[in-house]
Amino acid sequence: MGTINMQSGASLESWLARATCGLAAASAAQVRREIEAHYESACEAAMVRGARPEEAQRAAMASMGDAKTANRQYRKVLLTRSEVRLLRETRWEQAVICSRSQWLLPVIAAGLCACGWFLFSGRTQLSVTLLVGLLGIAFVFAAPSLPIYTPARGRVVRGLRWTWLATMLVLVSWPYVWVTLAWPLVWVEWRLFSLRRKLPVAEWPKQLYL
Repeated sequence: MGTINMQSGASLESWLARATCGLAAASAAQVRREIEAHYESACEAAMVRGARPEEAQRAAMASMGDAKTANRQYRKVLLTRSEVRLLRETRWEQAVICSRSQWLLPVIAAGLCACGWFLFSGRTQLSVTLLVGLLGIAFVFAAPSLPIYTPARGRVVRGLRWTWLATMLVLVSWPYVWVTLAWPLVWVEWRLFSLRRKLPVAEWPKQLYL
């Protein structure tokens, strides 16, 4: 739009910088396209009503509202830089788990032998804790190979995983259950929930189902 002067362009750029702070590159580009189109449309509409270019540009800026408030709204629906990093990490974890699954059977076999030895030596709680841990490890490593490609199946798998984690937490820390130990896991799961909410199901990597 040829009537946008340098000062107005700087104001718009400043607003966009604040509004897209922390967003992923693709998200920021989407916001810029939409806001620039809205800005030009608002300017043109104001000038049609008889406003001078400077007045039209001020009105267009005012119509966009507060940049920080917009940023909070965009973060709720668009991917942030930290979420894109987490998405890359989940794909890397899936590749690592799948590539090292051949270690699973020997580890499980050795663990079961240790469970039996602890049980016969009278160390029942240690045997049970190790057995529950082995079952969970087997599940975590086997899950990427299972046919889990729907949100409903994913919820079942995550429910089982969290049940296992809660059981392990109780067994390891009983009678002093250290709930604070679960906070990092809860935080990661919350971020994954945010990714599931923002991404179309068709774009979910396997780890988002798990």
